[in-house]
Amino acid sequence: METHVDASKVSDVCRKVCNSWSWPSNAVCCSKGTRIMVGWDANLVDVMMLSQSDQVMHTQVVFKLDQKTLFCSFVFADNHYKNRRLLWSNLCIHHSFMKDNPWVVMGDFNSSLFLEDSLASTSSSSIGMRDFKECVNKIEVFDINSSGLHYTWTNKQKQGAVFKKIDRILGNNSFIDHFPTAAASFHPYRISDHSPCILGLPNVTKEKPKPFKFVNLLVNKKGFSDEVKRVSDTQVQGFMMYQVVQKLKALKRPMRKLFKQQGNLHEKVKVARKNLDDCQRALDADPTRLELKNQHATFVSMYMEAVKDEALFMQQKSKVD
Repeated sequence: METHVDASKVSDVCRKVCNSWSWPSNAVCCSKGTRIMVGWDANLVDVMMLSQSDQVMHTQVVFKLDQKTLFCSFVFADNHYKNRRLLWSNLCIHHSFMKDNPWVVMGDFNSSLFLEDSLASTSSSSIGMRDFKECVNKIEVFDINSSGLHYTWTNKQKQGAVFKKIDRILGNNSFIDHFPTAAASFHPYRISDHSPCILGLPNVTKEKPKPFKFVNLLVNKKGFSDEVKRVSDTQVQGFMMYQVVQKLKALKRPMRKLFKQQGNLHEKVKVARKNLDDCQRALDADPTRLELKNQHATFVSMYMEAVKDEALFMQQKSKVD
């Protein structure tokens, strides 16, 4: 992922996001802050850092499930086309080492590739676009199958709005041969200015269901005392400690039901997220529609409020965990 985190704070940030993952960055290559961080679960993949610069990190990924190997380059291109030429040169050099290996290049290229990648497209390509296209042709990669938003970046202005596709997931022929069902998805950008891009690969393991954890927020909810009293009054035969354990187990189902019906702030976030996603998809299809722009501002506010409420709830939950 691309970032602007200060180098001294990288470790603290990573500990808050999937603490058990490995999180290298290209901080040593950046003159200011950290531009790229790559994280992975060592239980699922082995990742080797091959090389890096301030605009790209080259990795080798081995999936433990089937021992398939994928070479992946994570890109965060510079804003200025002259500086991006260092990136294009780097990718061309790396291409000579890839040969027939499956290779995917993904991230923010800070440049459109085709004229239709910009809402206010012109009849001619810019210098930056021509440099980018020349690089793509040399390293022999292309857009993989994708779904979702077309315009992956916007300046989010009501007046003088700019919509562009500058985030991509590019792969070579060998990548398609090894991962024929791979697909990219570009999600609504919500409160960011970039659309998150996700590369979906086959044989992804499903997340294990989470164990029951009581959240003390429930004690203030209507019906909590009634459920506790009902279970407490239930007759259980056996030693006193056995009775306590069995009654606690019996409370799991009603507590889950109570949490879902009265204390589940996640549902509020889901509704707000869906409203915002739908609006942004409609705005992506018709960026000039004023009504959608006004609705978008409202949905952003509702979404941020719901996320804030959920965050407060999660803080309370973490104390129990």
